[in-house]
Amino acid sequence: MTTSESSVHHRARTPILLVTATVVLALLYYFGRADTIGVLSGDRGWQVMTPGVRSARLHYLLSAVLLGIVPLVVARFACGIRLRELGLGLGRWREGLVWLAIGVPLAVLAGKIAAGQSAMQAVYPLDPTIGPGWEFLPYAVAAFLYFGSWEILFRSVLLFGLAPSMGGTSANAVQTGLAVTAHFGRALNEVFSALPASFVFGYVTLRVRSIWYVALIHWTVAMSMEWFILTG
Repeated sequence: MTTSESSVHHRARTPILLVTATVVLALLYYFGRADTIGVLSGDRGWQVMTPGVRSARLHYLLSAVLLGIVPLVVARFACGIRLRELGLGLGRWREGLVWLAIGVPLAVLAGKIAAGQSAMQAVYPLDPTIGPGWEFLPYAVAAFLYFGSWEILFRSVLLFGLAPSMGGTSANAVQTGLAVTAHFGRALNEVFSALPASFVFGYVTLRVRSIWYVALIHWTVAMSMEWFILTG
């Protein structure tokens, strides 16, 4: 394949990957939520917009399918992207371990700060029946289905999938914008913190050529926050 043909091939991926991301996020938002989104409007009162409430574990499982498996299948078979191009290996593991050493303590601190905010306490933990005992461990393990699949969609399929056609910085901006939009319906402070966090996560992922280091940091933020909420 010539350079010109390769460029055209890479550009052809863009609409496929963006439409896929839009569809799976819409499906998860409306049919896979662990809570309910509604509208309170004038004399009409409260109107529910999302049908049904899924258990936290079903929400995590649906996330794995919609945010993880489906985008990977599309990237591989509809776009012809080889899995090793999508950051699913260990990448530059030495640098990845350095980022973990820096990021995990900061993630715990961020979780501690977030746990003290009433808006976050209104949403988390996603499983309202969970306690701070032994049952938190399998719950946290199950939650990695969500955070791992989140990283697959945004930092694997979108970031690495779009970077060849638009460059790493632009691809990072695109996945950041979609990741922030995907937080709509959560607490306002969570939405706005997702903007710098998503861009930094994308930057680190591009450097280490693997999504798993950022996935662990992202998961640590959430699980430490939920733990501090439960034990606070």
